Amino acid sequence: MSITVDTTPGVSIRVSSPGFRATFTPRVAAATTDANGVGTTAGSPVGQVSGASSPQLAAVERTPRLTAAHTSAAKSALAESILDAEDALTSVHRSWFAPATRPCAPSPERVDESTIRTRHAEAAVRGVPWFDLPNRRRAARVAQRRALTDIGVARRAAEERVQAEEQRIDQWWAALCANDPRVVTEHVNGVFASDRGTRAAALGTHGACVEVAVVVSGEHVLPAEEVRLAADGSLTIRRASVAHRAQLYRQHVAAVVIATARRALAASPGADSVKVHALRATCTGPFDDLNLLAVAELTRDDILHADFGMDAVSLLLRFGRGVRIGAAGIDTPVMVPLALDTVPGLAERLEEVCAGHHRASA
Repeated sequence: MSITVDTTPGVSIRVSSPGFRATFTPRVAAATTDANGVGTTAGSPVGQVSGASSPQLAAVERTPRLTAAHTSAAKSALAESILDAEDALTSVHRSWFAPATRPCAPSPERVDESTIRTRHAEAAVRGVPWFDLPNRRRAARVAQRRALTDIGVARRAAEERVQAEEQRIDQWWAALCANDPRVVTEHVNGVFASDRGTRAAALGTHGACVEVAVVVSGEHVLPAEEVRLAADGSLTIRRASVAHRAQLYRQHVAAVVIATARRALAASPGADSVKVHALRATCTGPFDDLNLLAVAELTRDDILHADFGMDAVSLLLRFGRGVRIGAAGIDTPVMVPLALDTVPGLAERLEEVCAGHHRASA
């Protein structure tokens, strides 16, 4: 990966597509258990981040926004679908994520006693004539004793495996709660990978802060039309203006930043805060140009006290730390990117992460 020389110096970085895909392309995963024994479930609310359990939006009561007085039923249905699409994009930050809990080792494996008894019984009478009843009875008693011994050994071995797994989980959980950089990074990346639709990756930790990069979808996710009420109260549906789409996209970027922070905090119980870098990727041949759209740090206390009835930009500006968010575009819905040196060393960290994933997948 190298720094791209662009018309706006320092705005974007260029990474090879294979490395970018290995790092940020989401993988579809069903309900499963990861390498650390932690149960994960794929989810996909609209937006960039989905929940570990059943993701849900905060309970915000909705009332009908359109009535028959405004327009026909068909026009009203179309308007509702447009407004619903806008709500889905700008409400991603209201997604809830179940906090991580210590996993438990599976129960001891069931010992197949019947198979063990049969094996010993067959071995004991092998070579003994069927009519030699005294010796066959003695052989059966010997087989029973040997079978009981093997069953006991198998049971103890199964219990020892469970105890060893519990010890491993104890060590892993203690490291996660202590915010061990390697354990936290691996676990958060595993959680992101299990969420269908998520394009995020942990870049590392700094003390009690987890650093995350998330790729936000382009303006193609925005509705092409917008809904307005004319001065006389009539409903109009027309091609969305650039200004409207730009403001909508800015709200979506802020919502993704907040949702990503909530997801990472839920997955890392030892972290006090998450610093999120929101990126936009533009594919140009074998490379992806990454533009920095927003940077913000949110603490666990911020999330607990935040009012999620607020719009995403207002919430981020009120509760976020060190917030930098690009301005809405003038001639395009895409936000004006931030200078890359807004975050010193970000390009190098992204290069390291992408190169590492690319080598691992090669």
